[in-house]
Amino acid sequence: MTVSRLPLALIFAASTLTGCASWLPSSFGGDGSNSTWVGEYQSQPEMGLTTLLSLKSDHSATTTYQYTNGDPSLKESGNWQAISDTQLQVKMTSHHGLNSERIYTFDPNKKQLSATEETVNGQKYHIGNDGLVLTKQD
Repeated sequence: MTVSRLPLALIFAASTLTGCASWLPSSFGGDGSNSTWVGEYQSQPEMGLTTLLSLKSDHSATTTYQYTNGDPSLKESGNWQAISDTQLQVKMTSHHGLNSERIYTFDPNKKQLSATEETVNGQKYHIGNDGLVLTKQD
């Protein structure tokens, strides 16, 4: 018995994939929709801490926490995806194995991302009185 093999491109064309790395033909054509988000973001120093968020075009993300007292910086790695024209989901895993998720809202006039709560291992926490505000660096 002979089994024919479908070309890989035909299998992808007939498949529906989901997630931050969903295969979409437009992503190979230089779709500019992600260019709004990609970049480096930074908070103002607050209570001895500066937060840096790096969003890459491959949807990887890194959060770095820098301490002004000289303690070593902490890094988390993960991924991001746009969930609307003005909202972004960032999922991270810390060096302690904690899984976190923040939903940021983007203010294009100020070039700022802001989040008011974070979910860590399924538990929601409020982020300070005014939330976390990160400004896109030029």
